[in-house]
Amino acid sequence: MILGLTGAIGGGKSTALSAFAAAGAEVHDADRLCHEFYRDPDSELVRELANRWGNRIFTATGEVDRSRIGEIVFADQSELDFLTGLIYPELERRMTAAIAAARRRPENMTVWEVPLLFELGWERVFDATVGIWTEPALRHARLRTRGLAAEEILRREARQWPAERKLERADYALINNGSAAYLQMQCVELLKILNRKV
Repeated sequence: MILGLTGAIGGGKSTALSAFAAAGAEVHDADRLCHEFYRDPDSELVRELANRWGNRIFTATGEVDRSRIGEIVFADQSELDFLTGLIYPELERRMTAAIAAARRRPENMTVWEVPLLFELGWERVFDATVGIWTEPALRHARLRTRGLAAEEILRREARQWPAERKLERADYALINNGSAAYLQMQCVELLKILNRKV
């Protein structure tokens, strides 16, 4: 079974993904895969970004600074559309190939963390979807500890579906208002339920 995991920014998706991994699932992170696209300074993607935004997106050592790109795209929908138009087709290609490979290993439960799963219509490639929900005040507090200002949090949230809408659309729900151990327990129980269905 191939699961798609999604939720709002700061909702605990990465914590849940780690819990699924600890419980024996094969896990993948779509964001991490996207980050790999920036690592080759000679790639076509990086050249396209430099052509549009210039040297301001690079660090002093010549690496792509994702935080600077975030500042650009989350402040302007047209810039975000440009970036996603470059990245998402390649991400979908790689994700589809990885899922096809996982289906050839039917003994594995596979979980993909995809923040914009429903926004992109990618739920169709998964056997089931899991939405993680966290009380907004708690999410915002977590994000502030990562250095995001309140205005930046709201800007980023505006580019995604509301957490409640994602939860309503998902096949299964995780509630992350408690400890990491409580979230891990939910992930373990969900895998037990799903394994009985396979």
